[in-house]
Amino acid sequence: MLALSALLASCDTLRENKLLITAHVQTSEIEHPREIMKLPIGGQQMTFKKVPEFSQRSISGFEPFPDEKEPGFYGVVLQLDTKGRNALEMASRTYRGNVMLTMVNALPIDMVELDQPITDGRFIIWRGLSQKTIDEMDKFYPRLKYMKSSSRLMDDMLPSTDEEKMNSRRDAKALEAAEKKAARDRARGVVPKPRKLQDSPLEGFKLPGT
Repeated sequence: MLALSALLASCDTLRENKLLITAHVQTSEIEHPREIMKLPIGGQQMTFKKVPEFSQRSISGFEPFPDEKEPGFYGVVLQLDTKGRNALEMASRTYRGNVMLTMVNALPIDMVELDQPITDGRFIIWRGLSQKTIDEMDKFYPRLKYMKSSSRLMDDMLPSTDEEKMNSRRDAKALEAAEKKAARDRARGVVPKPRKLQDSPLEGFKLPGT
């Protein structure tokens, strides 16, 4: 995907505990007027579908990174669930060559060109997200580096249901907390205690025939 250098608003004001993230594809003006929205972006008027291809409800996890052009702001990599991944792939194939607009709380934030099919469910918002937005996202979504598969039988199963997403965030927060504690211990020179044999789940286990 190619980031477009359009002049878009930065998301620096959000309502408390409310975060609406939507992605809208560019379309033509021949669509029904009720199904499109026209926005002045980068000195020109652009037309997008009102109904988003996916929203924050399809996000399984995210990972922020610094905005290279605006100090103090961020971009994010979004990992979409199965429904969102399928919707994004279909949109990237159907509207190839058009742009997709990301809006946060109804504010235009970023645009990318759909220059190739997106099949892995990962969508990038390259710019314009404030620290407050990242903090709000942390309340609902796990960081990608701490995410685990939602299935014990499959290594790459993404959480899709509300319960799976809640459990994924809980487990990711536990891993993040453990990592931070280990870092603090290393900084203080604390050496972790070795596990005792009786703590092992194999203690007392005998091989068949012995």
